[in-house]
Amino acid sequence: MKDTRSEALSAARAVVAIVVIAFFVELVIMQSMLFFGHAHQESLLFTILDAAILSLVIAPPIYWLVLSPIKQEYEKRLKAEHHAEEMGRIAITDPLTAIMNRRGITVGLLDAMAQAERYRTPLTVAMVDIDHFKEINDTYGHDTGDRVLKSVAAILSDALRMPDKVGRYGGEEFLIMLPHTNLAQGSKIVERIRASVSKKIFDQGAKKARVTVSVGVTQFKPGEDLEQLMSHADKALYDAKKGGRNLVVARKSR
Repeated sequence: MKDTRSEALSAARAVVAIVVIAFFVELVIMQSMLFFGHAHQESLLFTILDAAILSLVIAPPIYWLVLSPIKQEYEKRLKAEHHAEEMGRIAITDPLTAIMNRRGITVGLLDAMAQAERYRTPLTVAMVDIDHFKEINDTYGHDTGDRVLKSVAAILSDALRMPDKVGRYGGEEFLIMLPHTNLAQGSKIVERIRASVSKKIFDQGAKKARVTVSVGVTQFKPGEDLEQLMSHADKALYDAKKGGRNLVVARKSR
């Protein structure tokens, strides 16, 4: 849409330019005919200068009458589009971690599921939960809890590839989406993420705190819906928590 309006603005400018040039040429021709028909009249040089001056006089009014309203409307619509895009981005972004929120990652996952279903490509999802997060808040305060959430989100984002996506699914839970990735490959990716998080040291003054995550991984099975897929991921996460935390558990869809 932007390109179309830009082309319309360029076309309007071209029309105005053509009108001005045509007016200028017409004046030159008419005055030249008078000059060559009547030698006693002013020189051709002054005739051309007269035409040029007249063109300069009529060009600004044409610009303000034709181009200025079009330009103002174009800038107004461009600003409105930018505002709409920004509001759309905010609507799917978690304000604390700056990654996608639950709505954003869910929409992305539904699209990935449709693509995997259509093209028969693998899709793996992982549910990541910060271990003992309530204790972190209770012991160090909510500000520290917020810093932990942001740090974990940054580690997850940095570890993912270009087509992968991550979002804050709720509280201390994150959902990772790995298109074109089977369960074995996805398990290796999230295992590296788990290890990276466990190595992170949070400096709390005199105390040094470490954070771990538990991860449940599953692969999308063609024909299942979002609720079924997330149920498999949740069950795998539950097994990781039950198995001692700081663990990755993969669960196949039945």
